[in-house]
This record gives sequence, structure tokens and C-alpha cells, in this order.
Amino acid sequence: MDRAQVEAGTVFAWPGDERPMRVLLRDAEVAMYDAWWPHLQTWGLGDLKRTRRKRVSYYVTDVTTLAAKATFLRTEPLTDDETALHRPDLRFSLAQCAEVQWPAEAPDATVRFTEHLRASGCWDALAGSTLNVPEIYLLPFGPDGGTKAGVRVKADTGIAFTARELISKAATIEAPWVRSVVPTQGVGIYRSGLQRGLPAYYLWGNESRLQS
Repeated sequence: MDRAQVEAGTVFAWPGDERPMRVLLRDAEVAMYDAWWPHLQTWGLGDLKRTRRKRVSYYVTDVTTLAAKATFLRTEPLTDDETALHRPDLRFSLAQCAEVQWPAEAPDATVRFTEHLRASGCWDALAGSTLNVPEIYLLPFGPDGGTKAGVRVKADTGIAFTARELISKAATIEAPWVRSVVPTQGVGIYRSGLQRGLPAYYLWGNESRLQS
């Protein structure tokens, strides 16, 4: 399968698996996809009304693996309603920084966190970076690395998040779960799927769970 074929709407098959898979979004080297449910004769996320009510996680892989192992079947473009729901235009990852850690809960935790971001140079690197959606869910992780309940956040402008704004909101959400030992290194925000019809992003280290 050619790398150029990996895009939203591409239907492919993994070796040894008869079920078709369908790419929902691709961002650089990451592809997120859905699977066909033979017993229902539909895509797993094909019922959009039902999907909007749930928290769902996309299947995820890297494009190199997909191109090397998968077989291209056909193209089935996302409908307008699917595009509006899944938002394949949104980035997979943002606000990554290896030089800082998520702050523990304290009165000035997020203030000190911002100071650390500035000192590391990551704050400057985030300038101009945005996520063009007015609301998302952020999913913090617990001391054992498990994902916790998502928290709905709104962009200050009501239009889009700056990366600086989003990492600050994420630090506040993650702070109650931080202990003396954390299961990851650095900070970062990554696409996981949907929650109640909104894009959902999980908090983790400077590398995604796919890379870890």
C-alpha cells in the first residue's frame, strides 16, 4: 500500500483479518481508523447519533506500519456529517515538551508550570500554534497511567484554542492526579477520539502512547 493512499476515507485490510478498516484521519505519521462490524454490517462508528452520545477511542497506528503491512481495498470518502463529527482536519498531537513535567496540585501549580515552560523554551515554541475547534474534552491520566474521566473545556475566544491556552488548561486538569512518581516523561496532548460528539484529547508525556 502506498503511503500517499493513507488518507481519510481509505479502506484497507490488515494481514490475517478479513474485516475492512477505514481511515478517519491522518496527521503526518499517524493514522486513526474505524473497523467494520460484520455482525451488524456497518462501521463501528457508523451510527452517528449513537456515536455522539458516547466516549469512543479510535484505532491508531503509524503510517509506516500501515503502508508496509496493509492492503488497499478502496476509497470511501467521509460524508459531510462524518467530517463534521470526526474533524479529520484537527491535529493528532500538540503542546509537546520534554523539558517539563505536569505540575502537582498546589495554589501556584499552573503559574510555576508556565514559568518552567518559558525557561525551557517550549513556551516560545508554542507561539502561533492553534487547535481550530471551540470545545474539546481533555482526558487526564492517573498515577498508574490509566485514563481518567474527560473534562470539557472551552476556548477563551469561543472559536479556537491557542496551544499555550490549551496546555495551561490541561495542567490544571492533570494537577490533582500528579504524585511524586509519574508514569511518563515530559508533557503533551494527543487525539484519542470523541466524547459526547466533541474531539477528545488525552494528556501524556512528550511522546504519545503510540510512541511509548
